[in-house]
Amino acid sequence: MTQCYRYAMDTYEQMTEDEKAKISLELLYNAICYYHGDAEEIVQKLLRMNQATLSKFGATLAKTRQKVKQMHKATLAAMPASGRSIFASHEVEDIIFYRVSNGLEIK
Repeated sequence: MTQCYRYAMDTYEQMTEDEKAKISLELLYNAICYYHGDAEEIVQKLLRMNQATLSKFGATLAKTRQKVKQMHKATLAAMPASGRSIFASHEVEDIIFYRVSNGLEIK
C-alpha cells in the first residue's frame, strides 16, 4: 500500500456519506496523487466540481493510471533482474502517475 493510497483511505474514512456518494476512493486516491497536496483541500476541490466535470476528471485520471501501470510493467520487464527491485514499488508508480498526469518530464 502506497503513501498516497493510505492518505486517501484515511481521508475517505473521515468523509461524510454524502461526500462518499460523490467521490469514490479510487477517484480520491488518483486526485491525491495528481494534485499532491492537502487531502481536505483536494476533497473540497472535487466537491465543488459539477457531476459531469467530476466524472470526466475521474475517467481521465483512471485512464492515465491504467497507462502508467502498463508503462511501469513494461519498463520492469525490460530491466535486468538486478535493478528491478528498486523500481518495482507501487510508490514509483504513484510518482510516475503524478509526473505523467501533470505533464512533467520523467527522469
